[in-house]
Amino acid sequence: MDHGTFYYDTEGNRLGSDDFLLPITLYDGMKMTFHGYDGAVFKVVEWSYHKGHADEDPGLKVILQSIA
Repeated sequence: MDHGTFYYDTEGNRLGSDDFLLPITLYDGMKMTFHGYDGAVFKVVEWSYHKGHADEDPGLKVILQSIA
């Protein structure tokens, strides 16, 4: 994987990842759901981009807070 998108909760636990950069615009408070987290709803609280080597998880890091 060259660059991916990595999703973390506010405790630093990885919720999931994609092998590509997320092709949508993120904004504070944006709601997200994930397969495998039945009924859980998260909101975007922070995001950042890291250009690095493959062993450094290069790409977009999205921090999410559970809201339901």
